[in-house]
Amino acid sequence: MRKTDPCRGQVLPVLLAIILVITTVIALTQRTTQALGTETTLVNAADAAAYSGAVWTARRLNLMAYTNRAMIANHIAVGHLVAYISWLRYVDQAVDRISRFARYIPYIGAAVESGRRTVRGARTAMEKTSGGLIKGLDALTDLMSAAQLDMRREIMPWHLNAVMQGVVEETDDAFKVNDLKAAGAIPAPYGAGLQGLLASWWATSVRRIETGRPSRNNDAFNHLLASTIDEDRQLSRWLRGRISSRTSRYGTGGRTWSESLFNVVRFRKQGPTNQAPLPSAGGWQSADRLQVSFFDLGKLRWRSWGTVASGQASADALAGDYRGIKRYQTLRNATKSPYQFLIPAVVTTGADREQDAGLHAHLSTGEVAYRLPSSCRNDRHCPSRTAPATLFNPYWEARLAPVSLKDFS
Repeated sequence: MRKTDPCRGQVLPVLLAIILVITTVIALTQRTTQALGTETTLVNAADAAAYSGAVWTARRLNLMAYTNRAMIANHIAVGHLVAYISWLRYVDQAVDRISRFARYIPYIGAAVESGRRTVRGARTAMEKTSGGLIKGLDALTDLMSAAQLDMRREIMPWHLNAVMQGVVEETDDAFKVNDLKAAGAIPAPYGAGLQGLLASWWATSVRRIETGRPSRNNDAFNHLLASTIDEDRQLSRWLRGRISSRTSRYGTGGRTWSESLFNVVRFRKQGPTNQAPLPSAGGWQSADRLQVSFFDLGKLRWRSWGTVASGQASADALAGDYRGIKRYQTLRNATKSPYQFLIPAVVTTGADREQDAGLHAHLSTGEVAYRLPSSCRNDRHCPSRTAPATLFNPYWEARLAPVSLKDFS
């Protein structure tokens, strides 16, 4: 009988130990790799959600700015139309009176009569179409004002969360964005901090934008309207006047000229356009007149002015109850600089992932800031770089920003 080798069978425990170590290492490596992969995916999803929310917000803010500008343009267009009809009525009356005397002059009388018919036709056409044009612009202004309320709703936290949730679900259906319950499950103090961040974001977002009304924000609105008109010399010529519901004061207008012939007779033309300070920002009214004065040789002084021709027009008379701009969206506290909207995206893996790999969460922040473009450096039409942010300029830009929790407080 052979004797058993005392070294036989000692390799088996060593092999088992090696296999156990290798299995453990593989399991740990797989778990670590899975965790790192989840974390990387989570970070990318949070960045995508935050940036998408910022871009979504920036586009709505810029669209509000464009519609604010469009409403101002519509309102100015109505004023320009009123001033033009007033001017046509004055010209029609002036040419009509000239034709009474020119008809006796060969050739000249026929030319003046032809001009009179042309002016009369233009005046009649403008008067017939002006009511529909003004009502159409009025309805378009109301439509844009209502659309702004929908844009404002779309940048509120509850809507942004839905937008960002759709973005992260393209990465993983289990991921959640700005979920208070999931944020509360994160170990202290981070969970409480994230919950406070989200609560603060909700509280401050609803107060960032408010509805402005020309009656309530009268000084700011009138300043904006006046600066828009004064920026264009030709526009200022047609729309210069007082902010008053009273009769137009002729000396305040921009359609003005005067001539003197041999210091014996002199003419002057005056034409203001007033905007009544109505709550609706409506009330355009315009007037034009041509006057003449003769020098009295006996008394050696000029006689009083006599009106040769005149014309008047108003938005209410042409269209009936012109409403104008009733409301628009504006920033509540535009003096803060730099002015920005911060949009948090706290992305968590969801309850099913928490049981297997622990809770994963990541915070990314989107920033929407008011910044003048580089093309504004040498452009006199652009606002000053020190001017406060406004919803009348489409200069809102989106980006990802490294922001801490305290920036939301």
